[in-house]
Amino acid sequence: MKWISVFAFLLIALSLPVQATSIEVAFLGYSNHYVDRDYDYNEQHKLIGFSINNGFSVANFTNSYNRKSTLVGWKFQTDDALMLSKLSFDAGVVLGLVTGYKQEEIITYINEDISLYLIPELIISYPITDTISLSLVNGIVPDSKGIILMHHLELSFDDLF
Repeated sequence: MKWISVFAFLLIALSLPVQATSIEVAFLGYSNHYVDRDYDYNEQHKLIGFSINNGFSVANFTNSYNRKSTLVGWKFQTDDALMLSKLSFDAGVVLGLVTGYKQEEIITYINEDISLYLIPELIISYPITDTISLSLVNGIVPDSKGIILMHHLELSFDDLF
């Protein structure tokens, strides 16, 4: 499934006009579950993902139930970030489809292996160079039994083309 996602990402990336000016690479996903504590959730997600222009996104990860999941979606982010010294604070949301969950495990279940993925995010970024930045992306997922806080790192490369 991972190679299918990478292939789909490359196919879409190569079919887009040469207007892509940034690529974001997401990695090191982890989470904190404030839900049913009787279950031993996986909180280290082995995430690897890509986005083009903070838009089209593909990711593979091991989900909270220790199953492989694939996300295909779109990132939406505000245009104006709050700046404090060199740190920028921005809000966004990821909307898409994700695999790897059973009906009783996710409130956005659609069918046998597909669920809706809707994650509001707070992104804290630090510029490494004029065109490269490192971000800590923090998301929150409502659950029928509580909330899940999700986090990952993201390396952004701007002005590529």
